[in-house]
Amino acid sequence: MAEINGKTIETERDFTFSEAEYNQLMEEQRKERMKALRRHKLPEKLSLQDALLALTKQELEDIQYNLNLPMGNLNRTKKADMVAAIEPEVVNFVGRWFVSAFQEQKDIFDYACQHKGLLKDLQQEDYRLDYLRGVGVLYCGLQDGEMLWYMPEEIQAEYEKINNAAYADAVNLNTEVMRLAAGMVYYYGIIDYDQLYQKVCDQIDGELDFADFMGIIFNGGCWYPQVVTTEKDLMHESVMNPEALQAAQRQRGMVNYADFPYDKLFDAGQESYIESTEAYRALAQYFMKQKQLDVLQAAEAVNSINMILQNGYGMKEIMGFLKDHELVMENRAEADELVALISDYNNTLPQWVLKGYTPEEVANMPRQSVVRTGRKIGRNEPCPCGSGKKYKNCCLKKEY
Repeated sequence: MAEINGKTIETERDFTFSEAEYNQLMEEQRKERMKALRRHKLPEKLSLQDALLALTKQELEDIQYNLNLPMGNLNRTKKADMVAAIEPEVVNFVGRWFVSAFQEQKDIFDYACQHKGLLKDLQQEDYRLDYLRGVGVLYCGLQDGEMLWYMPEEIQAEYEKINNAAYADAVNLNTEVMRLAAGMVYYYGIIDYDQLYQKVCDQIDGELDFADFMGIIFNGGCWYPQVVTTEKDLMHESVMNPEALQAAQRQRGMVNYADFPYDKLFDAGQESYIESTEAYRALAQYFMKQKQLDVLQAAEAVNSINMILQNGYGMKEIMGFLKDHELVMENRAEADELVALISDYNNTLPQWVLKGYTPEEVANMPRQSVVRTGRKIGRNEPCPCGSGKKYKNCCLKKEY
């Protein structure tokens, strides 16, 4: 159990932050990835067939899986047969997939087509390159010891078919939609696709087909690190227990998700966004003053506290985090000041469990009246919910 601002919160586990172990794991994975990629040589002809033939059977199977291809037992046959079957499917897929592209992706495709498919000095995160490689859009290979990325000729041809002014407008809309969706997830933590679709449509000009919307969202879930797609929902990457969060949101009953203006959602949709409120700045300044942290270090500390609070934890976990990072308060006065600052920050924070409302806003909401229809149920009668309890000991309490 933990308590903050007089509220008792159930906690499932203590926070443990081991940056050294995490960084070591990431470095090992990076080296293993580069080792695997450097096995490939740049083919003389940048055709899709040659690109696929340069892959291992496991990599071909990965593309087969990512494209959801009904290949049967083809993965047990010769690699040449796999390539012959996969090649036309990749072309068909990318033709449909291009319509969900974002501006950053379009910039890559434009550059590739302008340079005969080659992408020298491509500056992108590894997970983004692996995503494009995993769906058959980009490939890589060594040339004179240099790792080069490229777009095969057939993929370029499919892209050039649609690359016009109308497509540029569609890409701008895709980018806007995903930015707004990511902003909503920043404030709500998690939201199902139907509700997300309606809220995004309320913010944009024109109409957006639901199927096109879902294509944008699933592309965004692979491209933007701050969002995660599930079967039914879009959620923030820092949500630790989506089931518990959704259960807490359902307890809000008929309360809708909080409404935010367009500009606020658009800003919150950027990567590593932190809302700089007065309470946020006061808490960050405290760390800079008392613990001599620089601006970035203080921002990271407050952001970690933000994620602890958003996931339903409290002061126990916050103090554990501060101890792990050698930010323990030296005396009672410092500790009291910090607790007060965290309490203020918590009260003014749009919280996931409150559907984007702050605790202060919830406290000031008018109490909803209960409208009864039909026969009045006696206090000592069996509860109509079927629990077997008397009405006064069951749902009567929930109505007030």
